[in-house]
Amino acid sequence: MSKFIAIDLDTQGIFAIAGTTRGGQTKLEQAVAWDGTDGEPPPQLSTETARRIGEQLRDRLRAAGVGMAPAIVSVPRERVILKELRYPAVAPSEEPAVVRFQAMKELTDAPEELVLDYAPLSNGSPDGERRSMAVAVRKELYAAIQAMCAAAGIKLVGVSPRPYAIASGVTRSLATGTIPRPDNPTDAVAVLSLAPAGGEFTVVHNGEVTFTRSVPGPVASSETMLLTEVRRNLTMYAGANPAHPVQALYIAEAGGRWAARLQPALGIPVHEYDPLGESLPTVPEAFRGRFAGAAGLLAGQSLESLPINFVTPRQPRAEVDPKRNQMLIGALAALLLLGVGGLWGYLKLKAADDELAELQQLKTSKDEEVAALEPDIKRLNAAKQWKGRGVNLLDELFDMTDRFPDTPGMYASAWGYKAIAPDTKTAKQEAQGSLEVKLSAQATDSVNRLLTALDRDNVNPKNKFYIAADKTVVGPTQSDPNAKDYTVTTKVTNRPPDLYNRFPTFSAPGRKNYPPAPGTTTTKEKDAGEGEQAPRPKDKSTIGE
Repeated sequence: MSKFIAIDLDTQGIFAIAGTTRGGQTKLEQAVAWDGTDGEPPPQLSTETARRIGEQLRDRLRAAGVGMAPAIVSVPRERVILKELRYPAVAPSEEPAVVRFQAMKELTDAPEELVLDYAPLSNGSPDGERRSMAVAVRKELYAAIQAMCAAAGIKLVGVSPRPYAIASGVTRSLATGTIPRPDNPTDAVAVLSLAPAGGEFTVVHNGEVTFTRSVPGPVASSETMLLTEVRRNLTMYAGANPAHPVQALYIAEAGGRWAARLQPALGIPVHEYDPLGESLPTVPEAFRGRFAGAAGLLAGQSLESLPINFVTPRQPRAEVDPKRNQMLIGALAALLLLGVGGLWGYLKLKAADDELAELQQLKTSKDEEVAALEPDIKRLNAAKQWKGRGVNLLDELFDMTDRFPDTPGMYASAWGYKAIAPDTKTAKQEAQGSLEVKLSAQATDSVNRLLTALDRDNVNPKNKFYIAADKTVVGPTQSDPNAKDYTVTTKVTNRPPDLYNRFPTFSAPGRKNYPPAPGTTTTKEKDAGEGEQAPRPKDKSTIGE
């Protein structure tokens, strides 16, 4: 939590608030008004009066129990120069220089006599044009503020125009709901602050100051003239910003004196705005509205950023012989870099040498381990080669049973396997064995489906599991004059166990009257001869003995 003293330099006095800010929250603790009510009013601030004003301000702050803290100061609208600028979109690092150049072209004062800052405005131009509000204060006034704070024994950390301070205060009050909100949070609203010697009219849109004018002293003391002035300002703003008219007017006061008198004459809602809110209830109503600038400074400082701050402006300030400072900084950086680089290089080389020696030692130990394992590797490779020359007959028998066609009148009578020896010269094998199935079938298509099923299992054309699958007709079978005996042969290659991926479900066939004796027929086969085929067992395959 940070403590600050917010000082508003009014034309007829000085109004200060001591408070703390933290994470967007503000706590007002003490308020000090110096306007001549209890004695002589402060003189107009200038370089000649700054020291005397600062000393008396210090005494008044101490008398009110305000401890020393950094100060932020607001200056009236009539003592600053505002200019809305338009310029092409540039990089953020180049924008301050572009704004300063554009502002100095349009201002009549000499650049060396001004302290300039700017606040970007919301844009949306399709051609990429940007807008900013440039704000300048004369160096004479800025120097007087510095001298006043030095005499008061407080550190100056911010100087901002009062319209921007009041806008920060109203924006925060709208966000917290301490004053009535417009129907749309993005609507433009106007703020009117009044004092016996004059006041200010400011329009705020999306938290930005888009329009501000001073209200002369005689106008502030006459209801008719004030109403005319407010209408004129509303009309001027609406002419320049027709898309965002003012939807509500807030008057910095307590008690609603001016709000009740202006509400019937204006076509927009008019509300009172007490800048002190529920804090500092002992401050009289007549003075509460005059603390709008000081309270707004604390509200803006709570966000750790004032829109305009002449102490730390956005635009770069001129420096004495910047090239010399750059060369000096570059030389020091080069020396530092050379020293650090040399030390870093030495350490990196030493670490690399140590790592290389460790890796060489590790390589030697790994080579020794590989040499010791060489006989085991040869034996393992020989075992793999020997294993690769065999065929898993149980899996082959299982798969053959699954792919055997479930066709009436077709059954197998024998299943045989013969190993194929490797070539004596090259030790190569086209296949590891030869498989032979003897079967009987009434139709050749059934045998062809078996061959097709064998060929379908060759999922990898470069590594076929079955080679040269074919059938041979042996002759008519003795048990069935309509059937023929066949011999299906194929060469079989070694297949890893995980590639036997058939998972059928079947039960063993019945062995009664199977195979049928030569010259005999069953009742079911007789029925099949009359128009039906004899039914097969319920399992998918029939393997004969």
